[in-house]
Amino acid sequence: MCGSATHPLVSRSLRGVAEATARVEDLEDGNLPAVCAKTGVPCESLVKDTLRVVPRWVSALAILLIVPYYLARPYTARRIEAKLPIAPARLDRIRRMVKLAWAALALAAAGFMAALFGAGAVGGAALLVGLVAYVVIIYSGDRMWVGARPTKDDGVVVLTRVDPAFADALAAQYEPAR
Repeated sequence: MCGSATHPLVSRSLRGVAEATARVEDLEDGNLPAVCAKTGVPCESLVKDTLRVVPRWVSALAILLIVPYYLARPYTARRIEAKLPIAPARLDRIRRMVKLAWAALALAAAGFMAALFGAGAVGGAALLVGLVAYVVIIYSGDRMWVGARPTKDDGVVVLTRVDPAFADALAAQYEPAR
């Protein structure tokens, strides 16, 4: 069952995002409301994505340092191959961020090579700027996407950073027929 005293169907934050309880089976099958999970606009298209359900103790590492979080996450996370309703505009924005991340890595690599072959401080500065930009872009992109955290029931997860309209539509989908 989705929703309980410990895991309500919908909860909201002050940042304008919500959390919603969803069945893993529905995520894998794409049996979700036709509302964009990130923007709340009507949306018929489904996007395949791998949600990593990360235990809370791993998420606490993000507060300390970002790097340990990204190192621990792949080894501790449960993977769910989900089909999420995502508006094309949001998908385009994420794709642009991926391109920017590659450009930041290219800048870092060029800076490394320049520093290695005699450019000194200029190359080192390019390396540092590229690496910092990459980390910021990856972290921001991760915050812009749907997250998931576990519940006590392996068949249910809590979707995080979703639009309140999507969370409400998902809660309505799980309400028992009256």
